[in-house]
Amino acid sequence: MGISFYVKEILNGSETTFRRVLSTIIGKSIKDVKIELVRQYTTVDKVLFEAIKSILDDLNIEESFFSKILYRYFNINLFKNKRREQLVIFGSEFKTKYSKLKFEIDRVDNHIKNMTNIIENLTKLRDGFLNKNRFLVSIYDINRSNLFIKKINIKIDELNSYISKLEQKHSILKDIEKIYSSLYKEIPRHCNLEEENYLKLLN
Repeated sequence: MGISFYVKEILNGSETTFRRVLSTIIGKSIKDVKIELVRQYTTVDKVLFEAIKSILDDLNIEESFFSKILYRYFNINLFKNKRREQLVIFGSEFKTKYSKLKFEIDRVDNHIKNMTNIIENLTKLRDGFLNKNRFLVSIYDINRSNLFIKKINIKIDELNSYISKLEQKHSILKDIEKIYSSLYKEIPRHCNLEEENYLKLLN
């Protein structure tokens, strides 16, 4: 339905009609965002990071360049190395955390896009009242219209405040992703670490 329909329906209806229209536009988005903002998110696992870095440092010292190439690209291990076995275990845990982090970033990004779309729809509704005001004659109708405009502006401000908080969380997660990505690229590829997931996360 067009915005003009909602404006006309609200002006011809009661306060309840106005709240119902707002509820239709906003839906469960505010509730979902509140849940997102209190939800725990992936942080840098310093213990795991240091363990992997230590293993990588040891491997760089212990193995030759030729040995590293064979392992990275052909999964050929010339000599059994316990540190590589450890790296598969720690690397798998690390990549699982990284996958979760990417999912969290996408989820927050979707919340931001959804809230932005809602604000756009509320702005159109507000502008619809502003346009309608030019044709209203009754002071009562003009006052009601201005009251609805004021309430829509308050709701838009509220939604913008949620977007700001979501963007802060998104920024934190992106900073963590940069840290993860830097170490991620240092971990040698391995069949047990699922190559397709590795390639997806590098993109």
